[in-house]
Amino acid sequence: MSTSAQDYFEELEEEIRAHPALHHPFLEKFRQGKLSLDRIRIFARQYYLYSRWFGRYVAAIIANIPDERPRAFLIKNLYQEYGEEDPANTHPAIFRRFMDALRLDPNEVEETEPLPETRLFIHEYLFTCRNGHFIEALGAMGPGTESIVPYIYRPIYEGLKKEPSLKEDDIEFFPLHMTLDVEHSANIKEALLEYAEKEQNQKLIKQGAMAALSARTVLWNGLERVCCR
Repeated sequence: MSTSAQDYFEELEEEIRAHPALHHPFLEKFRQGKLSLDRIRIFARQYYLYSRWFGRYVAAIIANIPDERPRAFLIKNLYQEYGEEDPANTHPAIFRRFMDALRLDPNEVEETEPLPETRLFIHEYLFTCRNGHFIEALGAMGPGTESIVPYIYRPIYEGLKKEPSLKEDDIEFFPLHMTLDVEHSANIKEALLEYAEKEQNQKLIKQGAMAALSARTVLWNGLERVCCR
């Protein structure tokens, strides 16, 4: 007998909060201000390779959802990702303002060779969102991604505030997502509720969430390797 959807999500969220991806040493070193400006630039280059395509990950899931009601929640998230009709406030554009403050050229960053760990991380998202079962993909994007942003961006934001050359406006990307992604996570959870009453779907949700979290742990491993030597 399957657990009710609400009880299932409470149990899953508790398991996610204990996952190593949310408590990685890289995040603690970042929070403590142990990354030099050059190392912050390395982080920014690698993270942009992932975040610039985030809207495409969401769009791929939307294309695979067969039912219009849950699809609508993802469309709302995508609308916000693209700045709600303001091209200056798309989320990649906000991240580029962060890179501008770091004196990084976005065109050159796009040509950056990804770390093996970054490449794996991006591949996991592309494969799951494009080719995975849509319920698994929603598990990866919601419980496995949007729901953890307040936990993983907080230490990054606190570390960036310790860098004297960066102003609050320069690092807007991180506190913005710490707030907005709470709503995005709730939207995806709402989209999943009608499916999560069935045990086989609960397994797919968790499978997607844990795959995303494991891939992010690999990303943090790579960033710690190159940024914290």
